[in-house]
Amino acid sequence: MGSNGTFKLPADINPKLRPTTITLPQVYQYNLAIQHQVTNKVAFTAAYVGNMNRHGFMGTSNTINPNAPVFVAGVSNTNIDRPYFSKFGWTNDLSYYCDCSNEHYNSFQGTVKINALQGWTMQGSYTYQRQFGDGWGYDSNYYFLYDRAGGQGYSNTLPRQQWTFAQTFDVPFGHGRKFGATTSKGVDYALGGWTISAITTYYSGFPFSPSLENYGAQGGQPNVGPSGRPNLGTADPYAGAQGNRNQWFVGGIGGAFLIPSANTFGTYPINTLYGPHFIQNDLTLAKTFKMTERVGLTFKADAQNAFNHTNLGGPNGDVQSPNAGQITGTAPGGTMRRLQFSGTIRF
Repeated sequence: MGSNGTFKLPADINPKLRPTTITLPQVYQYNLAIQHQVTNKVAFTAAYVGNMNRHGFMGTSNTINPNAPVFVAGVSNTNIDRPYFSKFGWTNDLSYYCDCSNEHYNSFQGTVKINALQGWTMQGSYTYQRQFGDGWGYDSNYYFLYDRAGGQGYSNTLPRQQWTFAQTFDVPFGHGRKFGATTSKGVDYALGGWTISAITTYYSGFPFSPSLENYGAQGGQPNVGPSGRPNLGTADPYAGAQGNRNQWFVGGIGGAFLIPSANTFGTYPINTLYGPHFIQNDLTLAKTFKMTERVGLTFKADAQNAFNHTNLGGPNGDVQSPNAGQITGTAPGGTMRRLQFSGTIRF
């Protein structure tokens, strides 16, 4: 142990875990975009955007434990199975800042821009994306040390698809606009000069991994390592499900999910199931009332989640639970409808 409280790894540590030199994270970014101007007011962009991270910190955390015990069938004393127990008698966990994880991200990103087309301005974007690498499923520390390929999977922090539309529409009625330019002051006061703004956000469900409570009567569940991972069955977990908060997918053993053989770890692909999608529409209605030539009152009405759509959170992923597939919460970032009214005097 160093004087500053840091731990120095012994010289005979596994060379895969002992860097001989300090390796800085390496991030490679690349993209290719094509833009087409359809008219002087409409333009499209299509792009491939990707990046690659090499020698990064371990997945979504910062450290790994190089003294984690490996599973040995029939051995119940896990300390014996720690890599540095036989050499040094160490039974404690170690904290190692390993800059040796790998990740890569690939996406298609498209945008459309409409600028002041008959009073309508809009910018829309679409993204299809996937991120694959270390550290997103089950016991990532164990897999990283003893079965790296088995622990790699897709990120659970990104939806597969995402749409965003931000738009503003100047209603073409009232004084100074296309229609109703000569209407009476009273009609213009009530109906003219309004502007509608909207932001629509949609993304597909976030990925998640199913889990097991135990191996049941079959027994033989490893006492260390990535517990709770089922094997991949032959059925579709969404087939026959209600597809709502009561039953987002069908749980149970023997269909889509199987119990691994005794003394083995599960093989279900990491983060390949998806929760409910998210959709929200935020609207703003605004108008400036001219009180005098120099003084004006701007009125705004804001509606967050204007259509009061309920965005559900993730389902219960425990496939052995009688509540498998049930959803009991709402999605992060989602709200029920909120209204706000405000006014600003300008002079």
